[in-house]
Amino acid sequence: MSDQHMASAASTGQQLEDLLRQCVQCGLCLPHCATWLATGNEVQSPRGRLLLLGEMLRLDGTDTAPVPGAFLRAFDQCIGCRACETACPSGVPFNLLEYGQQRAMAMPLDRMGGLPRPAVPGPFLRRMDRPDFLGFLSRTAGLARSLLAVAVGKMWRRRLAEAPVGVGHLVRLLGSMPASPRTDTGLLQMLDGLCHREPRDKQVSEVSTPVPAPPGHGPRVAFFHGCANAGLLPGTSRRFVDLLGWAGCRVEEPLEQDCCGALASHTGRPGRAASLRARNRNAFSGVVAEGAVIVAEAAGCGHELKSYGEEFQEKVVDGVVLLAGLDLPPLGRVPLRVVYHDPCHARHGQGIIAEPRRLLAAIPGLELVEPEEAEVCCGSGGAWGLRYPEISADLGRRKAANLAATGADLVVTSNPGCLGQIADGLLLDTPGLPILPLTDLIWYAVKRGSTT
Repeated sequence: MSDQHMASAASTGQQLEDLLRQCVQCGLCLPHCATWLATGNEVQSPRGRLLLLGEMLRLDGTDTAPVPGAFLRAFDQCIGCRACETACPSGVPFNLLEYGQQRAMAMPLDRMGGLPRPAVPGPFLRRMDRPDFLGFLSRTAGLARSLLAVAVGKMWRRRLAEAPVGVGHLVRLLGSMPASPRTDTGLLQMLDGLCHREPRDKQVSEVSTPVPAPPGHGPRVAFFHGCANAGLLPGTSRRFVDLLGWAGCRVEEPLEQDCCGALASHTGRPGRAASLRARNRNAFSGVVAEGAVIVAEAAGCGHELKSYGEEFQEKVVDGVVLLAGLDLPPLGRVPLRVVYHDPCHARHGQGIIAEPRRLLAAIPGLELVEPEEAEVCCGSGGAWGLRYPEISADLGRRKAANLAATGADLVVTSNPGCLGQIADGLLLDTPGLPILPLTDLIWYAVKRGSTT
């Protein structure tokens, strides 16, 4: 190692030590940490991981020397939800844990004593940031779920909950595939049924298109598709663009855009992530220079895009935040009890808490209820849930149980990973409770407002 490299490593180590001193070991982060809640293991807590990080620095004295594989496994098992950062009274930054995660990703599996194999094969996982592949996967999963409902019964997910590991992983993937009605008619019929509007067919045929605001009434918007929304929730994305148009936004969809790169980063493919970032910068640079804002429909995409650099950080806005600030057409009455799940990338990553609740509170007749442990991760974590499916499944059921305990008629959220994770938990324990993207419910309220 060169003298310059050694000096740089020592400097990094000193910076980490300084940040570690901010942690007073109070333990207030523990009840907010999903992996600690699932395991009860101190090693699976922010406090435990920070203690390990301090020991790592004392063991090697630099940020590059080898450390015990067991230490790195503890960081690999962190979901990255950032709830600890939000809860910490001392302001300990999450990037301390990110440092440990980065070191874990760089370590060969045999040096770490082995890690759980992902619930899906590597080639499959590497294609999960491609919308066309996800679209194929969504259609295949829908067909498989229909066949299982016929062969095993409507309670297929619960009946197959204890299937052998290989089959069990496949069944869970089918249950956790994010879904919402692809057609507008399908969504109207679903929500009309929940609202006890009859007859459904007549109600659907009577729904008219809202009168849009004058063009230019809203901001100029560059819409970021995202791979998961584009591939798995195309109907939801189309309806979200409808909402923007009805509010007077000039919506553009830059060509050549691609996945935000989050999944590639989380699966240890920095080259792929860098390539996707460069592609998106090129795709959006023109409209950004002309004053457009970049709107991300999925909370995870918005969080990732804001990490691209100062220019993107200032221009990227979450779709729910944008809608909350727009003048939408009149909203119709929706007599439902609704509970909202906060995606971690929204609540902890971007500080988005009030905006989705303000949108829901504006719908006439809707009763908004709050769940226990609203700040706790649902256990999806993107690729993390595929690497640690057992812990992920436990967290999904815990989150679904807390949401169902509110007595809600409907669950809504604003991230595709959360949508699928919670849907699987509900299928297991509360199969009659539906979950939808938040923007689908807003679209429905606007549609219903146009008929009154």
